[in-house]
Amino acid sequence: MAESNASSHFNELDPEEQLFRMRHSAAHILAEAVLEMFPEAKYAIGPPVDDGFYYDFELPRSLIPDDLDALQVRMLQSVSANLSITGEQISKEAAREIFDNQPYKLELIEEIEDETVGHFRHGEFEDLCRGGHTETTGQIGAFKLDRIAGAYWRGDEKNTMLQRVYGLLFTTQDELDEYQELREQARQNDHRQLGRELDLFSTQ
Repeated sequence: MAESNASSHFNELDPEEQLFRMRHSAAHILAEAVLEMFPEAKYAIGPPVDDGFYYDFELPRSLIPDDLDALQVRMLQSVSANLSITGEQISKEAAREIFDNQPYKLELIEEIEDETVGHFRHGEFEDLCRGGHTETTGQIGAFKLDRIAGAYWRGDEKNTMLQRVYGLLFTTQDELDEYQELREQARQNDHRQLGRELDLFSTQ
């Protein structure tokens, strides 16, 4: 898909809504990057969160920290391409065909009561989604893939353990840097407090 030159109302939204959409769109771009790296990946859900975004995946192997660097590069390529992000309502039947090899998407489709579902796309990537996105992949602000964790599908330990990739995202690089610095300071303070408590305990 060609890059977008469209001017949009995105810049007219309030900053909080813009940030929500940036984080939501970044989750889609992350899923795109993971599918490029692991074509056999099964992708589940990927919402925005308070400091960024995450997406859950079933993958052929465990991710390692170096994978985050490689995924970040792939995401930046998508950002640089400034691809249009488009959405529409499609029939459940059409959605089943699109996601025929994605069991988590198929499960979500079956739970939707309406006869149509939200379908969003940028470039060759497609996702099941209710919306709330930037207009292009180039509008997502400053981000950094942060960490990997385990997460049961639907939060139920009886279900498959998925791999969750977290990313931080803020409107500007300065805001992202400040957040990371404050978080690191908080961690150091926690360590100092723990050290004082351990010293106190050892002297009792």
